[in-house]
Amino acid sequence: MSFPLITLFSLVCYFIAKKLLSTPKQTFLGLSIALIVMFVLMFKFHGFNTLAAHISITGCSLVILIVTFIEMSMLEKHMIKIKSGEIGSNVKSVEREYSEIFILIGIGLAAIILSLISGILIGTDLELDLIFKFMFTVFAIIIYMVTFLGIKFANLKIKYAVRGIMLSFSMVLFAYLGNSILLKTYLS
Repeated sequence: MSFPLITLFSLVCYFIAKKLLSTPKQTFLGLSIALIVMFVLMFKFHGFNTLAAHISITGCSLVILIVTFIEMSMLEKHMIKIKSGEIGSNVKSVEREYSEIFILIGIGLAAIILSLISGILIGTDLELDLIFKFMFTVFAIIIYMVTFLGIKFANLKIKYAVRGIMLSFSMVLFAYLGNSILLKTYLS
């Protein structure tokens, strides 16, 4: 099973688990289940080695970024409904959703940093592909950190945080999935 399929399957597991669980911590339990599935499948298909660990950590960071973006989008939708006077069927308060997203951003930042460190540790030669990944990952970390600190200390609004997370997400996707295609197509 390939990296994108395992990542997609982990996301599906997250949504299934979140739908089936009715606990207050359903987001974190669903994310935990998705990450466990990611590691199990990655080690099953790629063996127990450093490359599989790096790919698993990278997949986990992508899953966390996607989940964070989706949760932030759902919070934005919930806030729009409240502002327009509609009382939604959402059982969570805005403050609680905001707190969960704040924690998800921190977890996502830690996962991106672990992915970068594990990529550097397994990289033997400093090739253009690795430099490209490193550069975009550092940019994503900076954007993620600014968003994280903006929420914590500068009262950054959720709509601006969503934009920052989306930019960070697109950089990580470009760094890990698009760079090989770009480098092989245009620079070979």
